[in-house]
Amino acid sequence: MNITVDEYTSIAPITINLNAELKDAELLMKKNEIRHLPVMDGNEVVGIVSQRDIFANVGKPWSEYMRVKSVMSTSILFAYANDNLADVAYRLSSEKVGSAIILDEQDKLYGIFTTTDALNALVEILLPERAK
Repeated sequence: MNITVDEYTSIAPITINLNAELKDAELLMKKNEIRHLPVMDGNEVVGIVSQRDIFANVGKPWSEYMRVKSVMSTSILFAYANDNLADVAYRLSSEKVGSAIILDEQDKLYGIFTTTDALNALVEILLPERAK
């Protein structure tokens, strides 16, 4: 079965600039009910900030001065839109990360693929009668 990851990727994800204030990342996540934000420097993905990163810092006395770049992870799992779904899901699991940044053929941001997307794909493939 050759299913590509783009079929389950959230296309054109919400992003944030690396110099944005941490509170702006928190607001974006809450407003859009998401747990991962690709961090951009111009058109390049330079990191990812997770809900866990936010929870670890917001509300602390120093957090009002923090920028996204100070808490983002620069260890990013990248994959391409035409990569095999199973391969990308396996990499998420084996590298113990919550999301992969999906790139297009020009190495530009295409979308984000999360562990939730992987679980939704599993349900749709194995239990199509229960898929949304």
